[in-house]
Amino acid sequence: MAQQVEASKQPTEETAAEAAKKEPSTAAVGGSITLQGTDPGLKMTVTVNQLVNPASPAQDFLKPKIGNKFVAVQVTLANVGQAVYSDAPGNGAMLIDGESQQYRSTIYGVREGQAFGGSATINAGDSRKGMVVFEVPESAKLVKFQFALNSGFADQKGEWTLN
Repeated sequence: MAQQVEASKQPTEETAAEAAKKEPSTAAVGGSITLQGTDPGLKMTVTVNQLVNPASPAQDFLKPKIGNKFVAVQVTLANVGQAVYSDAPGNGAMLIDGESQQYRSTIYGVREGQAFGGSATINAGDSRKGMVVFEVPESAKLVKFQFALNSGFADQKGEWTLN
């Protein structure tokens, strides 16, 4: 019995573009990545300006738990799309250590820079700079910062190496 072999399907530009959305873009500290949101008009260029490790608590009475430290990542969000960005940048941010553990941001502030203060609204053509603060174990060797639009729900993720 003869078998019919289906011709190999060539990827179309659309499927290649969709696949690219799901692949993380990478950069180093100081580098920028342009990310697409779930709304076709939402496009932001994200720059990781610096890593502060360890960071000092903004208030002496708001310290990390014993055995932990604060770490801050300063980012600039520039709206290069058509839609207004309105989100809490910390919701889409993660720190990843050498053991592949990931850490979510906290609401705490640090002395080394101004935090976003929860949320940011950025019109097309405008930008904002702020700190995203994390509480991590003192022993954690941090290797990556990951960011996505739409509180982390956008398909495209940006990843910055920290070492």
